[in-house]
Amino acid sequence: MSKKVSVFVGPGGVGKTTLAAASALLAAEEGKKVLVLTIDPSKRLASTLGIEGKTDATKVPGFEGPGELWASIVDHQKTFDEFVQKAANRSPGAEKILKNHLYRQLTTTLSGSQDFSALEKLYSSYLEGDYDLIVLDTPPAQHALSFLEAPAKIAALFNEGIARWFRDPKGEEAGFFQKIVGAGTRQVLKILEGLTGSEFIRELADFFRSIEGWQDRLRERTSAVHQLLVSDHTDFSLVTSFDRAKLLESEAFAREIRRGGYRLKTVLINRAFPQWFDAQETGPSAGPYKDLYEGFQGFYQHREKTIQDFSLRLKGEVQVLQLPELTERVYDLEGLRKVARILKKGGWS
Repeated sequence: MSKKVSVFVGPGGVGKTTLAAASALLAAEEGKKVLVLTIDPSKRLASTLGIEGKTDATKVPGFEGPGELWASIVDHQKTFDEFVQKAANRSPGAEKILKNHLYRQLTTTLSGSQDFSALEKLYSSYLEGDYDLIVLDTPPAQHALSFLEAPAKIAALFNEGIARWFRDPKGEEAGFFQKIVGAGTRQVLKILEGLTGSEFIRELADFFRSIEGWQDRLRERTSAVHQLLVSDHTDFSLVTSFDRAKLLESEAFAREIRRGGYRLKTVLINRAFPQWFDAQETGPSAGPYKDLYEGFQGFYQHREKTIQDFSLRLKGEVQVLQLPELTERVYDLEGLRKVARILKKGGWS
């Protein structure tokens, strides 16, 4: 079996993590060795997968099938630290970077740092070659493209030209820098000094001196991750909910992702209708519930028309699946199996 990567993207609160885990379980039931990488699972789902407080890949307890199901929570700081150590060939200088206050701030609060570490964990797991399928549950994002652009943004931050300037500003550059400081940024630097716990300019220069030599590694890694994401090995699933604004956003994303060379396989419209309701069923012919049932039918048939129009605008290039809102929470492996069966029944492959 060829190695594959499945990436789940979408905003928070739409069931993305549960669906990512259910798709992984489904693949394991079909005989594959699967790793699901999740970002911030609910306590309930972490318990279901047996990964509470664990960052190393763990075999999911209780799973029985022809394949294997493994799971891991992405530890952003640990993943970023491991990348720095590898990029610096585990030299003594790497430890100096890891202890730098500015580095700690960047890797924990900088926009895109979680996205970078999620993709770094995905890529390193892919290189290990231990799994037939890796399923990545990405950080919540209002627009999935921000996730895909994160590695390039991080690489730009460590640009060698910028680093060289901060390490040893000379001549006109130094004079210009002094003018900036003297022109009114001293107060800003003082605030930054409070945030980093040290003299900001000294710390900044020390930081860029420390990372000298591994910027090329970062750019190479960023390029390699991008190549994996646009390859035939990788497909994307966008999880959303029924809402006109979200459907329009999904439509725009489908265009952008194709333009970027990525392969959007599926749009999953989660909680599109109640699990107990079937718009095609004939309701009561008389009685107090007749009008209520007919009202429900009209409401959901109208929504179905909206989704059909949405699917047509995607020009058949993307599979659109509607999933019901479950009547009970997924709190154990059997609940996850029910979600997997719903995916399979809906045409997931």
